[in-house]
Amino acid sequence: MWMKKKYVMHIAGEQITTVLARDGDRIAVQIDDGELREIDAAMLPGGGAISLRQDGHMHLVDLTPREATGAVAASVDGRAVDLTVMDELRAMALESRVDAGGDGAVNAEIPGLVVEVYVESGQAVAKGDILLVLEAMKMQNEIAASIDGTVGDVLVEAGQSVNAGDGLLRIETED
Repeated sequence: MWMKKKYVMHIAGEQITTVLARDGDRIAVQIDDGELREIDAAMLPGGGAISLRQDGHMHLVDLTPREATGAVAASVDGRAVDLTVMDELRAMALESRVDAGGDGAVNAEIPGLVVEVYVESGQAVAKGDILLVLEAMKMQNEIAASIDGTVGDVLVEAGQSVNAGDGLLRIETED
């Protein structure tokens, strides 16, 4: 029996809904409203890279997580791809927050250590600007602004440990 999980992917600015299904060692993928198609996939030694074979074509996919929001440094057959992958529930939560304009609060999504803070109170930021770096599980995660605005209170400093849910800073909008 196929066990399925739905993901929302943003590839080079285009949103794609993908269903990944597993039945034992069998793997299948459904893209948008297409049919569920079985693929031959294998993790390469060391992890992070996947060898895919579908319809007689081989592809090497290399994936490296970049931040907690789902951004991934990815390459397919040696070509870099701008990729964000989120499970369906996380994508819906982020979408509803963006639709509402966000509340401006930037909170730690995972426990970690603040490595560097790039902004200060009163500084203008645009959506996507890197605000700070949070190290968690030996990985450095760039925390980016989800909205345009001005940095209000910065609640953390480099070297400080934070727990999931702790406030990092606040972005104030003109509205």
